[in-house]
Amino acid sequence: MNELENRLYGLPDWGYVIYRTTYTTESDTAFPHAIRYIEACLKGEFFTEVTQQPRYRNNDVPAYVWSKYQSTIIEDPTQFDGASLEMVRAHFEAWVNGQGKRDNFNKYRVCLIIDEESLQTLKDAPVENAENDDELRFVKALEAFPIVDSLDTFPGWMKCWTQTMWFLWENMGDGDEMRQLYDMIDGSPFEGVFGG
Repeated sequence: MNELENRLYGLPDWGYVIYRTTYTTESDTAFPHAIRYIEACLKGEFFTEVTQQPRYRNNDVPAYVWSKYQSTIIEDPTQFDGASLEMVRAHFEAWVNGQGKRDNFNKYRVCLIIDEESLQTLKDAPVENAENDDELRFVKALEAFPIVDSLDTFPGWMKCWTQTMWFLWENMGDGDEMRQLYDMIDGSPFEGVFGG
């Protein structure tokens, strides 16, 4: 949070880059709903965690920082309909390099992907009551320029439960590699790890 607060003195906003890779009649309606739900989950996590810190408990800083959140949505059916994770990574890395931002900020280190599989978990999610939703819903989180070891189980991406998106953002800001978070987030519910 301290880093993010300081970064906003020189940046207009912060937030995840989100790719859409499913383009069906159902997804045309469900995708905007999924974005609202993702942002509601992230907002809930953000305020729950940040306002527990004495420094931020009784001031306007958390509200100011949240007001600067802006998802960057990348959707183009001609390029991304059914795109593989590697195709998304190639585009994301080129986008990051084109701005000269490699390893510069969380926004340029990890992106989220809503494909058909993740959309099916998000399409009926309760936006107005996201913090109390006990269904396991996820997006795919993909790291730019990952270090992938052939002896490791980390494939360069993971399923990220919607209740762990602030945790992912926060830890990627510490310069950690996604591989360090993989076993805590991917493939298992967050119960017992993140207080869910």
